[in-house]
Amino acid sequence: MKQYDFRFDTALIKSFIGKNLTKYKHAEFFYTNSVTAILGLEIDGKVFEMTNEYEAMDFLALDNEATVFRIANSKWDAIEPRINNVINETNVNEIIHKIILVNDHTTLMFEQNVEYDMWDTKAIIFCFENHEICFVKQDCWFSQEIEIYKGHDLLEKVGDGKGILADFDENETKKVNVKRSIVEIM
Repeated sequence: MKQYDFRFDTALIKSFIGKNLTKYKHAEFFYTNSVTAILGLEIDGKVFEMTNEYEAMDFLALDNEATVFRIANSKWDAIEPRINNVINETNVNEIIHKIILVNDHTTLMFEQNVEYDMWDTKAIIFCFENHEICFVKQDCWFSQEIEIYKGHDLLEKVGDGKGILADFDENETKKVNVKRSIVEIM
């Protein structure tokens, strides 16, 4: 059985509560509100990068690679766009009251045995006093796009995670399940 756990580290995410999301930066939008592969966050003077990049793996028997959404420490100057050279910075200057993580648990059963068991974070929503900012891994296992939303009730902007089901021909011996978990960190 193949097992993967690509969920964001909840201890790291919890450390953001009560801190100031100063700003974020990303490549310039072209046609949609999405960026390719990377964006940066500055939280109380510390810099973090969110990436959605290809990694070699046996991904649910579909291909030899898939994109993985990650968050890690970084440096502001290290966050460079992958496609064009124009970078946008957005000032936020708001205290983070709550963070919502959207995690999907995907399993592939073959002849009643679990062949693949994968957890991954699909979205992170920063909740402030009067609004939210959401960063979403596009609902496609091979897309590097990260969608950005601002406003209210942004959990509604996160796809249901079931788009991957279209890539499988299910029958009596093969079945794919996707279950969603919403984690609120306060």
